[in-house]
Amino acid sequence: MLTEHFVASISAHTKPNTGVTKDAGIFFHEYQPLANQRHVFKKSATAPNCLAVSSSHIFAAQAEKAVVHVYSREKGNQEAIVPFPERIHSIALTAHDTVLLLGTASGRILGWEVCSGRLVSTSSSHLQPVTSLAVDPSSNYFLSGSADSMIHVWSLPSILSFSSDTSRTPIHTLSTHRGAITSLVCGHSASTANTAVSISQDKSAIVWDYHNGQALRTYLLPEAPTAVALDPADRAFYIAYEDGSLQVVDFYDEVQQSAPIDTLRETSLSHRPVQPSTKRRFNAESQKLGGALSLSLSWDGTTLVSGHSSGKIAAWDIAKGNYISTLSSLVGPVTNLQFLAPTGFPNAPEPKFKILTVVKPKQDTGTSNSGIGLVPANYSLNVQLTGQLSVPSISATERTKMAKSEFEEALTHPVFPMSMLEESLTELESWSSHSNGAVAASADFLSLSADDDGSARNAGVVQHAGEMNELKKQLASLQRIQKVTFEQLAELREEKEWFLSKEKKRFKRKQLKAKLKMGLANGDGDVEMSEGSEEDGSSASESESNDAATDDDSDDEEDSDADSTHASE
Repeated sequence: MLTEHFVASISAHTKPNTGVTKDAGIFFHEYQPLANQRHVFKKSATAPNCLAVSSSHIFAAQAEKAVVHVYSREKGNQEAIVPFPERIHSIALTAHDTVLLLGTASGRILGWEVCSGRLVSTSSSHLQPVTSLAVDPSSNYFLSGSADSMIHVWSLPSILSFSSDTSRTPIHTLSTHRGAITSLVCGHSASTANTAVSISQDKSAIVWDYHNGQALRTYLLPEAPTAVALDPADRAFYIAYEDGSLQVVDFYDEVQQSAPIDTLRETSLSHRPVQPSTKRRFNAESQKLGGALSLSLSWDGTTLVSGHSSGKIAAWDIAKGNYISTLSSLVGPVTNLQFLAPTGFPNAPEPKFKILTVVKPKQDTGTSNSGIGLVPANYSLNVQLTGQLSVPSISATERTKMAKSEFEEALTHPVFPMSMLEESLTELESWSSHSNGAVAASADFLSLSADDDGSARNAGVVQHAGEMNELKKQLASLQRIQKVTFEQLAELREEKEWFLSKEKKRFKRKQLKAKLKMGLANGDGDVEMSEGSEEDGSSASESESNDAATDDDSDDEEDSDADSTHASE
């Protein structure tokens, strides 16, 4: 059974701090199959964009403080309190949850490798605090937004490089906004066509092609947005407002549906601001939810969950634009909401490693050794390997794993390649011909494994080349046999025609004999024929019959000679 959870955090306690929720700051909820609160983590107060959740830990940057609280999800308690040189205003996990990015009050970006403790830093590229961070699905890029209205695009491998020659500066700067950046979100594609969406206090939302540093479309909003979430299929994004209302901005609206091209990427339309339709804006005023501070989408993209200043967490039906229910009522403003990946899939792949405990950060000293990017000798990772790592064989004596044969690869496809079918039929023909001849049949081409004897295992390329040469020889032999067969068929046709012509001649002679016999019979019944004429007629008929008999005997001898000749052939 699939199970889906989400994590919520509050910025401060605004309700009586008693009972189970005393000092609680992070709340672990089950969304389905049964919506209910499962666990709480205490002593935490987080500002917006200051919560990050991995499969093993929860990271919470404390509001107005220079510390990050780390909680163990497995143990259910606080694992560490990690101090930093300055206040943290935003955090995000990347690189399979092994690197925590932190946006500081001075405008710098910190990169903390949680399994090694290595801490790297950029220069102060932003003039004001970094209020939002968004990570590319490929973990090659990330975006940082600041209160100075600027958005920077960074290369993560450059930030984490050990080489001192590598530049730790932004690769693009997106500067269209005129107000503080409220939130950033990246699309779900790992290709270079992926997009990002930013919202700002200047009442605008912009869709970016961050790989090229270009603005694709600008939306003019009715109010200053507070939070944004992107559809799982990147078809639309959702915006929250301070009055508690939500709005759907569809990329594929009526204009796009009637256009023959993708208007989102049409450069001639990128500078024309668009006002989204107010028909897709909805609210639940009767529920007294308060201002919406955070948003998150369920895994299937059908339910939108919002966190409000009243502490309520509301669920919304996206298709109908209706309020569904209040999932929970927390003790403070819900500043962060994050859905986790569902669990319970059959045959789900196991992770290759697991981070049991985080290593507290220490300033990176590897870049001072040399400029060639060598890993320092004191660099170490604190992880638990949970599966077999796929590493190449480095031993000269160890047998290397044979690659899949063409037949094994063909088994995984819907149909067999025509070339393989033709080669198979050719080899089957060669087997049938060898069963009557002297040449032994070759090895079975359907064999999936080599002989157990190590000496019989040749290199895959050499074996394949040998098989192809053998198949070519067999094909040439079959072509020669085919040519001889066609010649024999031509001779048989000629022989058939000869026999038919002989039969026709024999049939005509038999008819002639029959006529002669009938003529002699009629001559016996005639009245008064002269003796001379009778003798002449009888002698003529006898001569004709003798000639016919002679011809028949000669034909029989000729037929027998022809039969013996064809038999000898």
